[in-house]
Amino acid sequence: MSGKYVKLAGIALVLVLALTAALFLNTDRTSDNGYPPAEGEKTASEEIDFPEQLGGMSLEQTVSGPQAIEMISQLHGTGISIRQGYITSYAGSQGKIMIWVSESNTPEEAEELFDIMDRKIIEANSAGGSASGGPPFTDRRTMTRDGIDVVAVKGMGMENYYYRIGSLVFWIAVPGPDPVQILEEAIDKFSLK
Repeated sequence: MSGKYVKLAGIALVLVLALTAALFLNTDRTSDNGYPPAEGEKTASEEIDFPEQLGGMSLEQTVSGPQAIEMISQLHGTGISIRQGYITSYAGSQGKIMIWVSESNTPEEAEELFDIMDRKIIEANSAGGSASGGPPFTDRRTMTRDGIDVVAVKGMGMENYYYRIGSLVFWIAVPGPDPVQILEEAIDKFSLK
C-alpha cells in the first residue's frame, strides 16, 4: 500500500470526524448566507424542507450558510464554488443520518462537482489497500431511484449515497438495517417540487 494512499485515507477520516464534531458543537439550527438568488429563481432554502422525522429518526440539527459551505469545501479538500450548503443530522436508536447538500449556481456546475467527487472515490478505490487501511469508501455501485441516478458506497460504518438533482448535490450517510428505504424516503422528501 502506498504512503500517498494511506495519507489520503487518513485525511478523509480526519475530515469526516472533524466536520461531524463541528456540526454537533454548533448550537444554531439554521443560518442564511445572505446571497440573493438569480431573478425568478427559487433556491434550495426556499424549497428544501428538512422534515422533523426521517427513517424513524428525529431532526437533530441543520447548519447552513457560510459555515456549512466551509465544512463542505473541507470535505472536498479544496475550495468549491457553491451558492449554499446544508449539513443536517437526524438521530435515533439506530444511530445518526447525516445529510450534506450543496447548491451550485447552475446544474452544470453541480454536475461538475458531482463528477469530481465521484472520480476521487473511484481513484481511491482503484489504489487498493487492505481491510484495515483501505479506502474510506468501498463497494461503489449505481442504482436508479425515482428516476434519479444514485451512487452508493460503503464507508465510515454506514451506507452512503450521493446524487444530483438540478443544481443540488446530495450526500446521505445512513446507518441501520434498511438504508435503501431511508434513501427513498429522503429522495421523496428532499426532491424539489
